Amino acid sequence: MIDLLAPGGAFEATADHYEDRPQQRRMARAVATALELDRALIVEAGTGTGKTLAYLLPALLSGKRVIISTGTRTLQEQLADRDVELLRQIVGRPFEVVVLKGVSNYLCQRRFHDRWTQQLRLPMVDRADDAAQAVLERIATWAKDTPTGDRAELTDIADNHPLWREVTVDADERLGPRCPHFDRCFVAAARRRAARADLIIVNHHLYFADLALRDAAPGARVLPDYDAVIFDEAHQLEEIITSHFGIQVSTGRFKRLARAAKTLLERREQDHGRRTGALFDRLDASQTEFFTRVRAGLPALVDGERVELPAELFREAQRTQAWFDLDNALDDLGQHLVFFAEVAGDKDTADEAHAVARQISRDRDALARFCEQELSDTETFVYWASAERTGVQLRGAPAEIDHVLQRQLGRGAPLVFTSATMSISGRLDHMRERLGLDELRVDELVVPSPFDYASQAMLYIARDLPDPREPSFGPQSWQRIEELLAITEGRAFVLFTSHRALRAAAQRLQRLDYPLFVQGRQPRAALLEQFRRTERAVLLGTGSFWDGVDVPGDALSLVIIDKLPFGVPTDPLTAARMRKIEERGGGAFRDYLLPQAALALKQGFGRLIRRRDVRGIVAVLDNRMVTKTYGRVFVDTLPAGVRRTCALQLVRRFWGARAAA
Repeated sequence: MIDLLAPGGAFEATADHYEDRPQQRRMARAVATALELDRALIVEAGTGTGKTLAYLLPALLSGKRVIISTGTRTLQEQLADRDVELLRQIVGRPFEVVVLKGVSNYLCQRRFHDRWTQQLRLPMVDRADDAAQAVLERIATWAKDTPTGDRAELTDIADNHPLWREVTVDADERLGPRCPHFDRCFVAAARRRAARADLIIVNHHLYFADLALRDAAPGARVLPDYDAVIFDEAHQLEEIITSHFGIQVSTGRFKRLARAAKTLLERREQDHGRRTGALFDRLDASQTEFFTRVRAGLPALVDGERVELPAELFREAQRTQAWFDLDNALDDLGQHLVFFAEVAGDKDTADEAHAVARQISRDRDALARFCEQELSDTETFVYWASAERTGVQLRGAPAEIDHVLQRQLGRGAPLVFTSATMSISGRLDHMRERLGLDELRVDELVVPSPFDYASQAMLYIARDLPDPREPSFGPQSWQRIEELLAITEGRAFVLFTSHRALRAAAQRLQRLDYPLFVQGRQPRAALLEQFRRTERAVLLGTGSFWDGVDVPGDALSLVIIDKLPFGVPTDPLTAARMRKIEERGGGAFRDYLLPQAALALKQGFGRLIRRRDVRGIVAVLDNRMVTKTYGRVFVDTLPAGVRRTCALQLVRRFWGARAAA
């Protein structure tokens, strides 16, 4: 394996731009050892190490069936389209790799057949508008030839187009072998291929969905049996596990369930009578009244804000007539669907009715959990509310996730955790603690980046700007952003820690003579693609653009970060984690807020230097990085060798030298 990666090996003979990377071979050796000896390994591989190949090659050559779990569907596709193809050329022998995604990423043959048939039966005057009709016809054309049914193949249709929701299902709605179209089911076909594969590429959400299913129902599974797991982008695991093992209900979700039930019942005209109509009216009225009461007990919410839900609020809500009405309405609707399924004329409709009834039952149980919070529950589980356009979303999640990975490690399969951003000042203690690996035997490795940051990058810190908490910071930071953009003539990411700051800056910066792309105005993938193809472009983004975005080359030469990315101490989940740390005798700021912010800044910094022939500037507009003693943690967490300055003139000189070269 090492010979394949070394100078003179198959990698050099195959790659267009081969570079000798001793760091890559060092990581590959550590991964191979972990897989061979059934050990756990946590390894940080700096940007440019070539970590993907450093774990794919030993995984393939191990002789084990290995799950590769990564952060997003986009990264899954990148692995399959780019890295696996390179791997095939290096290894020189056939092997099977399958990308497996969640159910809703695949076309549902049953749903599509129903929707397409319905459209053809309608008179021309009643059919969908021209735009929707064109999208439906595009899906129909694609459906005839697609080998996978994977939504990612439809690159010309927006990710959130409402028509896709009509031709797919989620895991709760899938009928499995009971479906009349099961022999042509894309999900089933993908899972059959996975059962024969050497490597199975999934995302973290799907992996933990499988883990939860195996725990809840022995013998049930989404993924085939496997021998080892490699978690790429492992720094995302805490948030993803927290989200996956949580609960949520909302006004919007109840309305979607009601629409699904109504559509089913309307298939039989005799069932859509006076009693059914009254049932839906009662459900709508009771859920509106209940959520209105809950919201009245909370402070004014704005989009994206989260507010902790006091248990007393729900105990009070549980005593109201609105709660009894909503609980009874959900119960009645579920029972009505079950009865409807028993008398339905065809098995397909009956199975759908049972699936919707199960979803309603689960949501009813979740709502009951919100309203029946016990003291022991609130010590381990956090409940909060957030605003959404259609009303209120209620969520709950575990404050800590250490037991999840500990349980998985106890099963004996080797686990590898890797990312470019896991160490704080060269140590992995914080990541081990957050993932619950502290008390377990886990090997560690930190592999530095091969890039020459001393010549390739400059870090500018705006010491002369006001403290970011001062009202004057916003206008003065916008002026500094304009000055920085003038140096590189655009070609920049401007990353914000809040949507509010992004919106304010976008209003000011739209006057500049650069193509401006703003998060939220288009799908994320479309924004990135346009940015890559547009000269002198500027992209304004928040959280999702700090992590996992790759824009190699001169299209991105400047990354501006408005504030140090501290978590909000009043955020319910953050507050709960801080309380847990203090209860154990630690310091919430020192042991949680500070290291989390340092890792986030490291992620933002990592957007810039992606190749050895790239030079660029990272600008931090938050003066606390040099005026506060804790600022040293941020500096020490960034790659070694980066030149630092607080003088804008030196930034201009650095960029001028780059242009002259």
